[in-house]
Amino acid sequence: VGTLKNQLSLEMANRRKLLHEVQDLRGSVRVYCRPRPMTIAPDSGVTSIISSPSHDVGLLHREIVSDFYDKGIGPLCFEFDHMFAANSSQREVYTEMEELALGTLEGYNACLMTYGQSNSGKTYSMFGNLDLSHGEDSEVLLDLNECGIHFSAIRQLFDVTIDRRERFEDSLTLSILEIHNEKLIDLTAGTNFAENSCFNVRDRILKRKDTFDEESDEGNTKKLEIRTNHDGDTNVQGLASVPIKNYEEAVRLWKESLILRAKRIKDSGRDLRSYEVSSHLIAKIEVMSTNITSGVGTVGKIQFVDLAASNVTPRRSSKSKATGVDNILAPLGNENDWKFTNKSISTFADVVDARVNFSRNVPYRNSSLTHVLRDAIEADTKTVLLACVRSESDNLQDTANSLRFASKIRKVVIGKATKRHIASA
Repeated sequence: VGTLKNQLSLEMANRRKLLHEVQDLRGSVRVYCRPRPMTIAPDSGVTSIISSPSHDVGLLHREIVSDFYDKGIGPLCFEFDHMFAANSSQREVYTEMEELALGTLEGYNACLMTYGQSNSGKTYSMFGNLDLSHGEDSEVLLDLNECGIHFSAIRQLFDVTIDRRERFEDSLTLSILEIHNEKLIDLTAGTNFAENSCFNVRDRILKRKDTFDEESDEGNTKKLEIRTNHDGDTNVQGLASVPIKNYEEAVRLWKESLILRAKRIKDSGRDLRSYEVSSHLIAKIEVMSTNITSGVGTVGKIQFVDLAASNVTPRRSSKSKATGVDNILAPLGNENDWKFTNKSISTFADVVDARVNFSRNVPYRNSSLTHVLRDAIEADTKTVLLACVRSESDNLQDTANSLRFASKIRKVVIGKATKRHIASA
């Protein structure tokens, strides 16, 4: 039995390697789907609306919903690069992504995004369980459990750098950007770790005021702005890139950033949960590697994007002209017309529709989110989208929308990623 398990693991590893090679040649967005386990007890008699007859096909059983019982309508079929089982572990999910993360050590750019409705497991898949609690003297504490893709990647990157330290000199930096209501927020600003170790944030954090002031943007002593550098890369000017030397430092920076963020949200009188649902988190790791012998090296980066919830709500009036986004939001079992509750998610869908149709005018600048992620959608970047969906029947519409969007972005062709070299002076 042990021999067969080893052979199976080897064959699965070879399959993943071949799949990645094919996808690299195609240059298209890779799409994975991860259904969340049902929150209803298994013995309740309720059936999941998601099933997977194979590792790359997902079925949406709309016929389970009562509205379709008498219509003779079958399930909707979606094809992805991989379909995870509802009970897949965090380790299984990261195993499919680790080759992209390790590619940054070779000078490639990558982007991993999680997409889906609220409570679908997006943040859990990307970061794990980030539990905020209050300790003694009302101190805010954060526990990191069941590491998601981001923290698993950081741990593995440092493991590899340690193994090859006699041949390569590697340096890593971490930046954490939040986009909320089209505003750019540097979450590391104001943290003790960033203040003590970052080379370009000190002048901005000493006089920083409350970022959540809705009436004025003057609280930021240095406004974050999206710029394109001389190499054609899209960057956020003023965003801190904090050097990290090990996994523990990365965790410390995250803890300080999230604790400070929770405190600011609470002081502003907002609900943390509703705020998180409507905001995007983008963590970027940049890796600079230099061959000690030759002096030639590479620079690569990987973005981990936890998108805001893709929930929809009925429109107040009927649509006058069908668009690509309307096709994604086509109603199931009712006559309502739908729209995204988050404007930037709607713009993201518009951008994807324009890219699929090879439109000459792609509305990247209509949203801060799509502007920041422009390189991941059109430049030489290895891009992966993990669609997280709910399995309960009362989430049928949102789940259908997520699957349609995931199926559509899979058609976006970015181009073959290239290795970025740097040479010693």
